[in-house]
Amino acid sequence: MERREPSPPTDGARRIPRREFLVKAGTFGAGIAAGFARLPGALLRGGMLDGAAAQDPDLTRDTLNGLVAFILPGPDAYSVAQGETDERPGGIDAGTTDILISNLDAFLPAADVGGGTDETVPISGAVAGLLNTTAAQVNPAAAGGAFPSHFSRLSFAEKAEVFRIIEATSGTDDVSAQLRFVGGILPGFTAFLAFGEWQVFDPETRKLTERPVGWELTRYQPGRTVPAEGFRELKGYYRGHRKASGR
Repeated sequence: MERREPSPPTDGARRIPRREFLVKAGTFGAGIAAGFARLPGALLRGGMLDGAAAQDPDLTRDTLNGLVAFILPGPDAYSVAQGETDERPGGIDAGTTDILISNLDAFLPAADVGGGTDETVPISGAVAGLLNTTAAQVNPAAAGGAFPSHFSRLSFAEKAEVFRIIEATSGTDDVSAQLRFVGGILPGFTAFLAFGEWQVFDPETRKLTERPVGWELTRYQPGRTVPAEGFRELKGYYRGHRKASGR
């Protein structure tokens, strides 16, 4: 059967070829990883790691719950408090807070900041501190829910204002630049984790135990928990070709 090219979109949008999509997706993932690698240094230069170890773990988790709900709202209490919800499962339901804290806290060796031990610095506490400090500037009397963290008591628009303030930090010095960087990388990295499969991935069998929240939201491979083996044209030699000219 002759292979048919997809029809052009009729709504004025450009249809992205599969190969271009994969390239763009890979570039985005690499960009997130490279950007996240700069996060510890940014927090260190901004003076936000000083009290990270003393941060209350429960307060840190509560703050990052508020961040996760802001990035991917769902029917959870944090989304309800911010006034932006979705009847479908969101970032809280996907367990994003756990993997976010794990990634943040396992990233920076204490020795790199003069700790002199094999432990790591809990960057999650520093991130929570930054969000709560800025939240107090946005709305000192925030009362959206009975959460211990100031950030989680803000409305959705007020949370957006927190990031606007951080990203608009004035100054040409390195600390100001790094603070702007932190405000820019956190939303994207949180979203990256929220749409992942880690919560339902069994490391022993290397298989998914159920469909991830992100797959359901994006309607990726409806009904499946096992990724497709691939497309025929990507297996072996396409249409029998064994080489390509340099033209």
